Amino acid sequence: MIFKHIVFAVLVYGCTALSVLKPGITSHKHEKLWFLTTEHTSYVIGVVPKTGEVLNLHWGPRLVSMTDIELPVRLPMERGSQEPAITSAHEEFPVFGGLRYGPDVMRTTFENGTRELELIFESGRVKKNELTIIMQDKAHKGFKIELSYTLDIENDIILRKGLVKATTDETYQISKAQTAAWHISPQAGNVKRELISLAGAWAAETQVQRHSLFPGTSHVLQSVRGIPSASAYPYFAVIDTTSDGEHADNDVYFGTIEWSGNWKIEVNTNIEGKVTVTGGMHDRDFGFDLKKGHELELPSFVAGYTNQGLGGARKSLNNHIRDNKDSELVANPKGVQPVLYNGWEAYEMSVNITNQMTMAKMASDFGADMFVLDDGWFIGRHADNAGLGDWFIDEEKFPQGLKPLADYVHSLNMKFGLWFEPEMVNPNSNLYREHPDWVYHYDERTRHETRNQLVLDITRPEVKEYIMGRVLNVTSEVGVDFIKWDMNRPMSEAGSAVGKEVWIEHVKAFHEMVAMVKKAGITFETCSSGGGRADMSILKKVESSWPSDNTKPDARLMIQYGSSLVIPPDMLSGWVTDSPGNDPKTIFPHSYRFHVSFMGALGIGSNLNHLSKEDLKEYKGWVKIYKSIRHIMQKGDLSWLVAPPHANKETTARETYTAVTQTVTKKKDESVVLAFRQYSAFWFPLPPIKLRDLIFDAEYKITIWSASPDKPVFKGTMTGGALMTKGLKMPYLDSQAYSSAVVHLKQI
Repeated sequence: MIFKHIVFAVLVYGCTALSVLKPGITSHKHEKLWFLTTEHTSYVIGVVPKTGEVLNLHWGPRLVSMTDIELPVRLPMERGSQEPAITSAHEEFPVFGGLRYGPDVMRTTFENGTRELELIFESGRVKKNELTIIMQDKAHKGFKIELSYTLDIENDIILRKGLVKATTDETYQISKAQTAAWHISPQAGNVKRELISLAGAWAAETQVQRHSLFPGTSHVLQSVRGIPSASAYPYFAVIDTTSDGEHADNDVYFGTIEWSGNWKIEVNTNIEGKVTVTGGMHDRDFGFDLKKGHELELPSFVAGYTNQGLGGARKSLNNHIRDNKDSELVANPKGVQPVLYNGWEAYEMSVNITNQMTMAKMASDFGADMFVLDDGWFIGRHADNAGLGDWFIDEEKFPQGLKPLADYVHSLNMKFGLWFEPEMVNPNSNLYREHPDWVYHYDERTRHETRNQLVLDITRPEVKEYIMGRVLNVTSEVGVDFIKWDMNRPMSEAGSAVGKEVWIEHVKAFHEMVAMVKKAGITFETCSSGGGRADMSILKKVESSWPSDNTKPDARLMIQYGSSLVIPPDMLSGWVTDSPGNDPKTIFPHSYRFHVSFMGALGIGSNLNHLSKEDLKEYKGWVKIYKSIRHIMQKGDLSWLVAPPHANKETTARETYTAVTQTVTKKKDESVVLAFRQYSAFWFPLPPIKLRDLIFDAEYKITIWSASPDKPVFKGTMTGGALMTKGLKMPYLDSQAYSSAVVHLKQI
């Protein structure tokens, strides 16, 4: 679009000079009106002059000028007494109170018993690409909220957060505190809308779901487990669909919450087709007493608009995370992630110095950059029913500690990683026997165990201090470069001295602990029985995310498709393993396993003892190929040319691609295509794959590998135009189930 190159211009329309909006935040000279402009979108906020309501006036395609908004700002016309204007209004921060019968984001009780809010505009200020609007309660003027809007101009993203303050002696009892409401106006014409969500379960995370947005319906997306959880990812996309075939791409409004705890997103559609999306911290068992001088910080709710379909939304969120890493915690955000080996499948908890050194040498031989020692290295840990909390090295397994192993790994030119689960404790542990009061509990209630463990109350300073003392002591003495931080059960019986604020304070304590690890110079993988804690707030602080404990390649295609809507490829840890060990009749070739894992940061988890010399040679070959294209796979823009058929779309007998992805560098001079065929019931030849985002008149050198890394099945050249219009043929995948191909394109 031409907007990308506009800094400022003046258009002449008749006799009137028209000021064109430039990227950034522009304030109206005479009205309380703000235009938030990104490369391709506009978001407009205005204040009703006499009554002080703060309204959203536009969200969607980029506007040209301030004259595109009708003034003065006013509430909508009422259709009748049963449909109050304030209920129909697009309020930026709708609260519980007055004639509001739509979704709300905040509920508060005042000391005099009033249980309703009436927030009005107080002031607004702009600083660079951030707008702050301050609102106060009309009667209780000490109750204030700062609404913050920050622009990521290049990625068409708006970050909204809030800060609730008490400035008088009155205490406010807050029972609901979500971050924002996003308003999507109805579309003209024959267009229907769908809600895209990511539901799931352990080992079946981020499964894409499609819901029809019929008028008058509501959808609730949520997690109440103390963590974002595998049951649902904090993500929404409202996508326009059409039945007339006139649109090649779709308008999409999308967003996610930066919060590592309980969350809720509600999507409401009224009879007119207006969609309102509210979200933030969950109000289940929520409570916060706001006293003078104290603040309640509302987590960021990040959202955007694109007319480039889910692919455009994916690109925006992926690149927003990459471009906004916490500079204090992530030392090298531009760097590529190492190829790691984790020996869990080889020995599980029967690890010792001898077998781990053997695994390390074998991993080094096939090209691994990092060796990770998983669970089982600390005292009392022979099964999952004992030892958690006792973070002291088992001297029977490692007589001289872990440093000799770490030194050996480093001598092989690999980094050394270690598994921890710091928030948990087994009742069968020295820590619990000494401090049974250190877990979340109620004295009169059962302490329910799951996976034989309980959750430590890290909101207690002495608990957090002790645990982090042990973690940092071990990592420092041993020379640990990388931590895999796990959490294998949800929170329950959340009794704590901080009361209902536990749901906030646990998240804050967790992030403080992460910061302590990161400031010690250690890279970090977030894990919670797989993808249970991979929200955007943690993704900006760490290098890696473990999306699922399920490493079956057919399952991983589906999981990685959903995860990719938010998680950038360089953060997505994908392992080649021996899974499924419980299904010996399903045989996945090594090539298929590797190609699925090529989609992100490659890892190996196979039991290397079970591999032949030929297998190990093949592993080495695939690792070498991956390293040659790693810069593309991890840092390029990912598109799914063919989505997995599970995503609630119709399939036919001829539709026999499982999935096809394409990743393209920023300069479009290199690209990698991964193509998968999961089944071949009818032996139909596959149609050519039409690629995207290449330079039309450039010539590309093409190399394709399929079953073997030793010899490409194709070498040749084609123009970008031919690849995008005629397509790329894949005869190597015409007949065999679980066949796949890797295509490397490089501009000549």
